[in-house]
Amino acid sequence: MEDKELLRKLFGKVEIETMLKKMQGKTLRQTERNYLSKSIRPKLRAISGIAGLHLLEKIHKGRERITTPDIIYNLSRYGYDLISFRKPIHEKKMALEELMVEIIINHPQPRFIEAIPMLLLKNNINQFKLLELATTYHLKNEMGYLIETAFMIKRKKELVTLLHYLQKSKEKERKILGEDLGEEYKQFLMRDSPPRIKSWNLLGRFFDHDFKTLAKGYV
Repeated sequence: MEDKELLRKLFGKVEIETMLKKMQGKTLRQTERNYLSKSIRPKLRAISGIAGLHLLEKIHKGRERITTPDIIYNLSRYGYDLISFRKPIHEKKMALEELMVEIIINHPQPRFIEAIPMLLLKNNINQFKLLELATTYHLKNEMGYLIETAFMIKRKKELVTLLHYLQKSKEKERKILGEDLGEEYKQFLMRDSPPRIKSWNLLGRFFDHDFKTLAKGYV
């Protein structure tokens, strides 16, 4: 299942079905043979050729590392204060949209994830930049769920169009929102994640009443 999800990022449905049919030793139709020679094999050669370049590692290496104190400092800048025993010194300032994406990808602690709906309500959002980042990093479902969560607390008309678009363009891949604690934890989430988060093809232990309670102190 996981392999198929990875393939869907690079190949279309017909291409995947053709590859599976070929690997199973079944006879291909002429159109399928054309797909294999003109589309699938060139892509596979390209993938094989760039695998040794370690591009992902180089991209991450070249990117300035964001630390937990950076996250706490920037949350405070945008009106969401967390208790910290370390006084912020020269932490990096981040754009709000980049902060939310950074939290989801690299700092998915529940206390940071829970802050995002509050940030959406308390601050002006560049919805075009947010959509661009969500699309680039495949976070449409995560951002859609968190915007919907914000609307559960207070409707914000500036984000209505963005939410509608995200609802219509949900990604099919099911992912964990929050910290990934391994396969056993994932199976637990498959059973016990709340229905609303599952509706966004996400898994996680975030509950509407917790967000509503949290909002009383911040919104």
